[in-house]
Amino acid sequence: VELDGLLVCTTHASHFEVGMKGLSAGLHIMMEKPMTTDVDEARKLAAAAAKSGQTLMVNNTANWRSQTIAALEMVQNGSIGEVQHVACSMHSPLLWLFDDPVNKSWTKPSGSMAGNGFGWGQLPHLLAWVLKVCALEPTSAYAVMGTSERSGADMLDAAVIKCGRASIAVSGSACVPGNAHEQSGGDVHSVGKHISFRIFGSAGMISYEGDDQQPTSGALEMRARDGTHTRRDGFY
Repeated sequence: VELDGLLVCTTHASHFEVGMKGLSAGLHIMMEKPMTTDVDEARKLAAAAAKSGQTLMVNNTANWRSQTIAALEMVQNGSIGEVQHVACSMHSPLLWLFDDPVNKSWTKPSGSMAGNGFGWGQLPHLLAWVLKVCALEPTSAYAVMGTSERSGADMLDAAVIKCGRASIAVSGSACVPGNAHEQSGGDVHSVGKHISFRIFGSAGMISYEGDDQQPTSGALEMRARDGTHTRRDGFY
């Protein structure tokens, strides 16, 4: 069988090695998040992909949804001026995953990882959205984590990320009671993940928040200081 591409969904710390082997074999790469567990490895992997001419993508699927593209266009066309601050959060019903020591690949570090848990397994989605829409480049970060007594995984995360003159405030939690992946009444999940983005600029703000299992729970809104207001219903 002649392969065209490779889907990398191995343990977090093995992404770099598997990805490099795939690029060396001339394959396009779709890689699960997090891209790698080491900044230098991420840079080497990106450089290798650029040199090879192969496509390397990280599976941050929300970055390609219609509301994301609309938010990106609002920022790019100057609707809210210069981005100055972003407040973002992801609060999820994932106790069953991160609070259970049986789930070693999600709770135990491997390779050079500094711990494992919600920060590694879920927050890349949140941060990838912010960095795509706002085009910010982080320069420093300060983070605090609360860990599970059972598994040792981080389940409560807070961070402040400096990006030049702008900043990002991050809140993450796996401690919402319920199960985001439990089927209840057919194809309806029992409890969804609550996600929020608020982007503050020199001329206005953008908000996008809701329950990821309920498309009607939220909307993308832009409010400018000159009184302009636009709204696109739906959180998807």
